[in-house]
Amino acid sequence: MLIKICGLTNPDTAAMAAKSGADYIGLLFSACSPRQISLDKAREISKAVRDAGSEVVAVFVDESLEELEQIAVALDLKIIQLHGGKVRAFCDVLAPKYQIIYVADGKSLPASLNPNKDFIMYDNKSSTYPEIDPKNVQTCGKSGDDRKFRYFVAGNLSTDNIQEVIKTTQPNGVDLSSSVEISKGIKDIKKIREFIKLTRPERYGRFGGRFVPELLIKPLQELETAFKEVVLTKPFQAEFIDILKNYTGRPTALTEVKNFAAALGDIRVFLKREDLLHTGAHKINNAVGQCLLAKKMGKIRIIAETGAGQHGLATATACAMFGLECVVYMGKIDVARQAPNVAKMRLLGAKVVSVASGSATLKDAVNEALRDWAESYETSHYCLGSALGPYPFPQMVAHFHAVIGKEAHEQFLAQAGSQPDMVVACVGGGSNAIGIFQGFMHDPKISLIGVEAGGKGTGLGNNAARFSEGFPGVLHGSYTYLLQTSGGQIVDTYSISAGLDYPAVGPEHSDLYLTDRAKYYSVTDKETLEAFQLLIKTEGIIPALESSHALAYVKKIASSLKPGTKVLINLSGRGDKDLPQLLEGELKHVTSI
Repeated sequence: MLIKICGLTNPDTAAMAAKSGADYIGLLFSACSPRQISLDKAREISKAVRDAGSEVVAVFVDESLEELEQIAVALDLKIIQLHGGKVRAFCDVLAPKYQIIYVADGKSLPASLNPNKDFIMYDNKSSTYPEIDPKNVQTCGKSGDDRKFRYFVAGNLSTDNIQEVIKTTQPNGVDLSSSVEISKGIKDIKKIREFIKLTRPERYGRFGGRFVPELLIKPLQELETAFKEVVLTKPFQAEFIDILKNYTGRPTALTEVKNFAAALGDIRVFLKREDLLHTGAHKINNAVGQCLLAKKMGKIRIIAETGAGQHGLATATACAMFGLECVVYMGKIDVARQAPNVAKMRLLGAKVVSVASGSATLKDAVNEALRDWAESYETSHYCLGSALGPYPFPQMVAHFHAVIGKEAHEQFLAQAGSQPDMVVACVGGGSNAIGIFQGFMHDPKISLIGVEAGGKGTGLGNNAARFSEGFPGVLHGSYTYLLQTSGGQIVDTYSISAGLDYPAVGPEHSDLYLTDRAKYYSVTDKETLEAFQLLIKTEGIIPALESSHALAYVKKIASSLKPGTKVLINLSGRGDKDLPQLLEGELKHVTSI
């Protein structure tokens, strides 16, 4: 679904709309429009929009052919919109030079328009949007040519009706203007983002989507329907929350770690204690939610992938409780370095499949899990463990982990008397971070910080720092930031932490990064281990190596924070699973353990 936001007059708003997922930004030059802009302002907006990765569309209504071509050349336009009888008369001259969006008026189309490149726009003027029958869309104007045009719908579109309009008219694109305005020409970026989210629920701004082989389309569509019709109902939510409370141990504690904070400086540090959950990490929230859904869908077998082993352990636990068969795919390297969790999974009845292909880590485990699901989806559900992968997995995993942020928001206010200044979480795929961020995302005064694995340092292959060393591409069904070569080959990653050792990141994190709502940094293995030891020695809490990355970032910046700054860290898991790896001595050059 293409999205065009029309009538923008401010470069910053236009750039943010582009970053939020608008494919086209429409610029108006006609004196008949209150959103008219000058050519100089159009140059500013065009640069901002193109720098953000989108394209501008000049909308012409009453300009002369000379004016129109002067603007088109000055802005280096690739696509124009013709609206009104005067400029439509120029079609024969313009069609060979530009892609055209032609506003239909019920008359026959100019023969110069080409269905292979041009669009029709149906611009509604009434308060009730008319039904456009996709079967009767206008065809090419040439005699005997029955090719149909792709088409936009426009006029009276809003967050209230867009989903129904899309369902009824099945357009290729939508064009939005007045319903997201504060005043004529002044757009509200929050309303634009809400509109885009409703128009493309499978994406977070530019990122996400469903890029999968044909074999996986049916199970993903089935899962999408079940998510909407089962998970989002009150009975399911009530059952889910009851299990979290009476089986997994929610709500988890919020612990102020005064000794740890004192060692860093004059700040206050609070830990959201997901490490206290049954199985030892936040992963149980999602595992319970997805396995409960699978049970209601009639599935009898669960497939999972795991890196650190916590998602595999949580899934095996949920399967034991629900009476489901469980198969867990795990990279050969991770099987060795997460032996305690592997033993627990097998004790719970799960089959653990060691994956030796590729880098033999999490990426390769996901590959094998997806292959299994493609062959067995009629009886199996793939319980994906992080907020990544093809739609609807990122949205579903975020939904099941939202309880973290909801609890933390309420607890922090009650305990500290205000909200935190900063919320920090480690980011591999990104599920624990998305879970806690959701409780604070609405307040722009609260900084959201994601911490990636800096590993051995800079350079491809030495870390898993997607935002500092990667760029957008597609992996495991989703368009997002990932570590790849200039030729598009996925590179091997490295981290002391198995749970962060993954070349891509969840698409919502990519959107938060691009729109500057969250900041992402990385810390090295050495910094991570120092923070790991400091928390143990000052508070008697053994954190997971994943969570220790968040601790390390706060330790690193503490001296630069204002006295009294309140920091909330999501302690996503405990470190029992990591102790054998550390105690073997392979890391003695960076730790005194």
